[in-house]
Amino acid sequence: MLATLEAEIADDDFEVWAENWDTLSAFLAVQTQWRAIARGMEGQVYWQGLDYAGVEAGLRGSGIDATPDIWAGLRVMEAAARNALNGIVETD
Repeated sequence: MLATLEAEIADDDFEVWAENWDTLSAFLAVQTQWRAIARGMEGQVYWQGLDYAGVEAGLRGSGIDATPDIWAGLRVMEAAARNALNGIVETD
């Protein structure tokens, strides 16, 4: 699922606002730190969210300071990515 999203993103150009760059960099540094479980008899994967211990270690190892602003941004990105990975479409 992550590979599919990465492939879709790779095909699309997009702009990152300067104020979001640090959060995006942090998210990309820990993008492999997901908790997932098998659901149902078919073993369908359900993405629960980021493993925060792994995120902390990943950020520290990348030299990224998890400021409150970066942490808040990571939580927003986590929620959006989790919904996308689980096939949940949100509407406003």
